[in-house]
Amino acid sequence: MFGLGILVALGRRLVGATLADTGLLPSGYYRHLALAALEGEDFPQALHWLPFAQDPVLTQLLILRLRLLAQKHEEQRRALVELLGQSPSENVRERGQTLLDQELRALELLGAYERQALGLLREGPRERVFPDPYLRK
Repeated sequence: MFGLGILVALGRRLVGATLADTGLLPSGYYRHLALAALEGEDFPQALHWLPFAQDPVLTQLLILRLRLLAQKHEEQRRALVELLGQSPSENVRERGQTLLDQELRALELLGAYERQALGLLREGPRERVFPDPYLRK
């Protein structure tokens, strides 16, 4: 019996991975993948699964998370600018400038992810080829 359970789990993973990008699986499957990606802060992957999940609340949750992270990076950027404005030593200035460049890049990425997520909200739910049987009216 133990071997049969492993075989079924392996089959599920194989079929799930193969069919995942087709959009044919139930919305709940994609919601799970998007949540797992969001939990791991893998925003590109979460944005990949969100159109299939068709969940505007989950998309709004992603946007909130992105905005909170952007706010944190903006605060760090301001602190670095203030530090660099105090005439630090050359070594501290170089490290501070490197960190400032990284903060700016992080803000750019987070902004791009947010724009992409907002675009998903504007588009609304996509029409599915095979509607989810649990969502029938």
